[in-house]
Amino acid sequence: MTQEARKRIPYDQAPDYPTYDQALDYAKDFRLGAEGSYEYDERYAYYSLSSSLEILTTLLRENIYSVVAYPPAGFEVAYADDIEGYEHFRGWIIQYDPGTETWTLLVSSQEVGLDEFKRLRREYKGG
Repeated sequence: MTQEARKRIPYDQAPDYPTYDQALDYAKDFRLGAEGSYEYDERYAYYSLSSSLEILTTLLRENIYSVVAYPPAGFEVAYADDIEGYEHFRGWIIQYDPGTETWTLLVSSQEVGLDEFKRLRREYKGG
């Protein structure tokens, strides 16, 4: 799906980001071969959530996944200063334990903020 086909999120609407349970489903699908994705390889998968939101699931390192929901076409804004208050994406870092077949939430952008989430994501990816 191309960015041109995507709709911008209107300035007066909050993005309909997925819940943690939905994000977990994307991580599970990716781990099992990404059948629900429209583009993937062994390190990442893209999913279309809606006409204005996309999901990127990434393998950061063995059994640790990042799931990020974002609007690829961006936001419509009434005033340039308005963009500061928007939640530009929502993300989770999730760990799978193959021994117990359980998942653990390590980081949520809603809990730590967007900048800290990006920092932690880079840290996990770096090993």
